[in-house]
Amino acid sequence: MLMNNPVFFRKSLCHIITVVMLVSLLGSFCMVNAADSYGYSKVCRVTASTLNVRKGAGDTYTKLGMLKKGTYKVILSSKKDKKGTTWYKVYYSGTKTGYICSKYANIISLSSTSMSAAASIKTSGGNVNLRSGPGTIFSSQGTIANGKKISVKAKVKDVYGSYWYQLSYNGKTSYIHSKYVKLSSQSTSNSSSASSSAGSSGTTGSTGSSSSAGSSSSSGSPSVSFTVGTVTTSSSSLNVRSGPGTAYSKLGTIAKGTVVTVTGSAKASDGVKWYKYKYSSTKTGYLSSAYVTVKTVKSDEEFEAYMTAQGFPDSYKGGLRLLHSLHPNWKFRAYDVGCTWSSALNAETKYLNTNLVSKSLPVSYRSTARGSYNSKTKTWTKFDGSWYAANKTVVAYYMDPRNFLNEDGIYQFMTHQYDASSQNETTVKAVIKGSFMETRSTGSSTYKNFASLINAAGKNSGVNPNVIAAMIVQEQGNKGTSGLISGVYSGYKGYYNFFNIGAYTTKTMTAVQRGLWYAKQSGSYGRPWNSIYKSIKGGASFYGTNYVKNKQDTYYYKKFNVKNGVGSIGSHQYMTNVSAAASEGKLLKKAFSTNTGYSAVIEIPVYRSMPQEACPLP
Repeated sequence: MLMNNPVFFRKSLCHIITVVMLVSLLGSFCMVNAADSYGYSKVCRVTASTLNVRKGAGDTYTKLGMLKKGTYKVILSSKKDKKGTTWYKVYYSGTKTGYICSKYANIISLSSTSMSAAASIKTSGGNVNLRSGPGTIFSSQGTIANGKKISVKAKVKDVYGSYWYQLSYNGKTSYIHSKYVKLSSQSTSNSSSASSSAGSSGTTGSTGSSSSAGSSSSSGSPSVSFTVGTVTTSSSSLNVRSGPGTAYSKLGTIAKGTVVTVTGSAKASDGVKWYKYKYSSTKTGYLSSAYVTVKTVKSDEEFEAYMTAQGFPDSYKGGLRLLHSLHPNWKFRAYDVGCTWSSALNAETKYLNTNLVSKSLPVSYRSTARGSYNSKTKTWTKFDGSWYAANKTVVAYYMDPRNFLNEDGIYQFMTHQYDASSQNETTVKAVIKGSFMETRSTGSSTYKNFASLINAAGKNSGVNPNVIAAMIVQEQGNKGTSGLISGVYSGYKGYYNFFNIGAYTTKTMTAVQRGLWYAKQSGSYGRPWNSIYKSIKGGASFYGTNYVKNKQDTYYYKKFNVKNGVGSIGSHQYMTNVSAAASEGKLLKKAFSTNTGYSAVIEIPVYRSMPQEACPLP
């Protein structure tokens, strides 16, 4: 794997990266706190493919981890090594600090505007986060209540293109996202560049251009107005019809509280209005207006320009506009896979057992290719017990990100690194609610419940504990009846495998036996796993080391390994269930059901030469 390359960032390889004027700009750069005139610390962007994080300021210090290209970090301070090279001190994982070489991390210039305005906090719910700088990469300074009167001192564009207002609150200089601020008056403003740039001009957020405090953007990208509908039925769900009226066939249901983009309306024969929306990639659904509240939303020019700058095709933008209106603190990143859609899909479907479907799904989802179907006996080959090979159309549907740019599907693209600001025991409890982990004993005197145990495992491994919880539910089900986690399976009493690692059928072992055999061995990841805690801690470490640190740091990437080159697609995938990424993403959504003010990074892959429309199911 790439992460094992020991020479990636040695000084002898400096010629692989062009650094424009960096040494001259930072030659005398030595600070205790890298703050600028607007009160917040400087920001840098990693320019190398992966960058080592060291324990101290120099390449002779112990390696603590790695950062990916494009990662933004707040510079806490800087220090020169014996050779005169500057190193930046940053938070590299949660509250853990380390040093990165300035040669591979460009200082980012943020566009700032001084202003003086009376304002108030305006949110749809409770409190909103305050930050020490303009962006979610800065540390939290607590919260401020809805309706609170404030005085705005400046407006700054963050590294992702969103605007933040500066204010003084409780004796501190703080920043709040512009979405949560309503200006009531405003005086003169002066534009400036808040920090010097030592980066390349192609870096998002580093152009240093000025913007007027009263203007949404200077990009020239037009805003887009669209209509959204929120399901307000008194029951838990609402029927979706194939046409405007109850006489039409039922396509399915939609959960209460779901928000959709309304594309039109029509009246039924009884005069009742029905709203039209995109039910699936090939079907239009209708919802009764009696149970849907609609409003017009205007996508701001800043976000329109940002989507284009990121490289999102037009076919992505409709879903992203809706999600941005619901979650303005989220950062949507486009990842250029670097290959065509057809080559990626061909690589993903090269082998029959790479993508499987459950026997409970329609027969039309199964492959009829040689080796997966016998046309003479009209029978399908079973894989991994009782699963069937998925046909290419089904694989294309789950592999096409555009099918999941909605409230249920988007969580499969959320990054999996540990972040204490949006991950804790409370969010883990939301994920495991209704599952066996809500009531079953952990068998640990230190961790009395699964939420605390899983949260600790997340901190230890650097993996989002909400993700760990969702993975366990996905692997073990809500009831948790598998022998892999019972602790009493014959021949393997006292051993556990909560992540089903190594659990597959062989000629001599069932999947349960093989998984428990793996758990019983001494070796890596804290094995043997002879307690629930050791199994979850070790499984989280296994996932963090082999997937999160191997560019497979979302549900999507651990299922579809598309960030390690086209030659890796279809290999080193955590699961064979073709729908697993989407299913686990829905579980992760539960973690944030009561937390509307959190921030998240959503990285969505973009393939070259994609079909004009999203790929449909059979």
